[in-house]
Amino acid sequence: MPPGFSWIDQPRLAALARPRSADDLLWLRRHGIDVLVSLTENPLPRNWLNDAGLLAVSVPVPDMEPPSQRQFDHVLATLKRAHDSQMGVAIHCAAGLGRTGTVLAAYFVSTGLSARDALRKVRELRPGSVETLDQERAIEQYAKKFAVPDSDVSAAE
Repeated sequence: MPPGFSWIDQPRLAALARPRSADDLLWLRRHGIDVLVSLTENPLPRNWLNDAGLLAVSVPVPDMEPPSQRQFDHVLATLKRAHDSQMGVAIHCAAGLGRTGTVLAAYFVSTGLSARDALRKVRELRPGSVETLDQERAIEQYAKKFAVPDSDVSAAE
């Protein structure tokens, strides 16, 4: 199993740390992953991806920073196209927590969760996810696009 691998929404979405070898990518492919979204600044070796038969989407985000709103849109559009085609997707950064967790929280926001609930859910699934205040703020900003209020705030307030 690749480092830090976990299913988020089996068989549609998984997360992991940066794969260490071509064998990690072959394992992903054998377990239903068709598309690998890489959030690291340095992409994986092309021959590893080709040998595994994976489609690769590179969205380089500097370590410890949040993706931009445009990068969120790009990754979530990729997820939608893959899911519409019944393709499994895995998302990775270096440790699979900061950038990956932030993208996963944006995914949960896109499904209707508030920023707070999305952060809570991704941290339950992948403890340590969304490592910086800037990453949390990026999720709050992304949630404004969907006008999803925090569930902890009552309508009377």
